[in-house]
Amino acid sequence: MAAGCLLALTLTLFQSLLIGPSSQEPFPSAVTIKSWVDKMQEDLVTLAKTASGVNQLVDIYEKYQDLYTVEPNNARQLVEIAARDIEKLLSNRSKALVVSLTYIPTFYYFPLPIYYLSFMLYLD
Repeated sequence: MAAGCLLALTLTLFQSLLIGPSSQEPFPSAVTIKSWVDKMQEDLVTLAKTASGVNQLVDIYEKYQDLYTVEPNNARQLVEIAARDIEKLLSNRSKALVVSLTYIPTFYYFPLPIYYLSFMLYLD
């Protein structure tokens, strides 16, 4: 029994000497790591362009370039117009909801539930 344990211990030590600890393996150089990072970044950009269809938009623009005009714009003015339109739509929607909620009791002969009343308070 002792001889078997000694043989197993000897074989294990011999195997560990042949394989060597992983800490002795050389760590990749900074240049190698930088090249890996650059390659991953390039792959991510390619993937994003492919998934978003940017390349197709460029092809469409180049094919039909004579049909498009590119003009400078005022970003602040565009955002203000969009915000005003959104506010107008939300205002119209809230008015329509209030009107429709006021007609519910006339169609149905039961009192207006509490959650309708609390919903109406959040509209304004």
